[in-house]
Amino acid sequence: MKRKLVFIGIFLLILPWAIFSRGRKESGLTIHYIVAGSESAGVVQALKTVADEYKKIHPDFKLELECIPARAEYLQKIRILAASNELPDWWDSDPEDFFASLVEAGKVANIEDLYKELGIFDRVYRISRDYLRLPKDGSLYLMSTQANYEYIFYNKDMFNKAGIAKPPATFDEFLTACDALQKAGFTPITTSTLEWPSLRYFAMIPFRMTSNKYIMDAVQGKASWGAPAGIAAAEFMQKIAKYFQVGYSTADYNTMMDLFLSNQAAMLYMGTWELGNFTDTSGNLKPNIGYFTMPIISRNDATPPTDCFSHAGIGIAVKKESMTPQMKDFIKFFFERYGDVAVEKYNFIPSIAPSAKAKIPPLLNSALKDIEAVKEYARCWDVVIDQASLETLNKANTELCQGRITPQQFAATMDKIVAENLRK
Repeated sequence: MKRKLVFIGIFLLILPWAIFSRGRKESGLTIHYIVAGSESAGVVQALKTVADEYKKIHPDFKLELECIPARAEYLQKIRILAASNELPDWWDSDPEDFFASLVEAGKVANIEDLYKELGIFDRVYRISRDYLRLPKDGSLYLMSTQANYEYIFYNKDMFNKAGIAKPPATFDEFLTACDALQKAGFTPITTSTLEWPSLRYFAMIPFRMTSNKYIMDAVQGKASWGAPAGIAAAEFMQKIAKYFQVGYSTADYNTMMDLFLSNQAAMLYMGTWELGNFTDTSGNLKPNIGYFTMPIISRNDATPPTDCFSHAGIGIAVKKESMTPQMKDFIKFFFERYGDVAVEKYNFIPSIAPSAKAKIPPLLNSALKDIEAVKEYARCWDVVIDQASLETLNKANTELCQGRITPQQFAATMDKIVAENLRK
């Protein structure tokens, strides 16, 4: 009888825990993810939200984020970890030469195979798959979390006070607007020559003149950086640099963003991954913010106005040995929830189509139409150039903007460094 009472007592003690634990599963999965960006970014916050949901089902699951916003510092760390065979479970990467070498060494999981195994390949937006394919053979080894289109966002109040009736459509109109803003006492543009944003301005003229031919020839050493499109671009940079904020050469990404969001600068070049910072709780642009697309030179441009910078952002690599059944289970759960979380809670376009029940704000639908209209997306200079030459590109760009070198000297510097690094 006493044993029976003890058994009943033990049963009553464990019953609440059994009820509480029902539906909860052990995973044993820890993901160490090194992020090339800020933890405050919408894509990272959306990932954390989905990870928290997963943890409710798998209490022992852990997502360990290590965020490194400075690109040069980030790239250096990944190279050091790769050299010592200590790559994290996840890390951010573009489909560039160094990443391709890791794929060839068998260190990275095949993502196209994973998408198909999980049954989500057709739900991932075309640009979110194709943008991250390796140029050499078209293979896909990077997961995407974004489908992006880039705009120039502007402060409507500043434009009105400067007498600018409508957003500029041509580069001549753009420079005229910058001049009007400056004369009205405003800082026309906030940017950074430490990071990629100012390189987008540099890329615009060549893209309108030659599509991607100029930059792809220049980074492969097939043509000089001093080709007509390159000199025109360098001259354009020297024209617009006087409209940048004071301290642009040392400003980081967050500083650039803060200046625009705090109404201290009239324009900011940025992508749809930051729409959450520009919208209200309903997903609509805040009343004082407008946007326009990359200007054109004329109607005779090599690219139509609808072709601009549109891409999948930076991709996520998964270490091959980390692609366990538990990892696949999390990734499947992640993509089941991520699309809805991105559009409903963080107001940006995810890499995967949301569910039919998701409420997509009109602004995101409009951006999706812009993405779908792109036939040839502009190549990002900081991605297609070999990473060993990127530091020189940023430095020479800064010197050019400051008037310390001429367009011809800029071209000579880039021709030399690219040739040297290609030989290596």
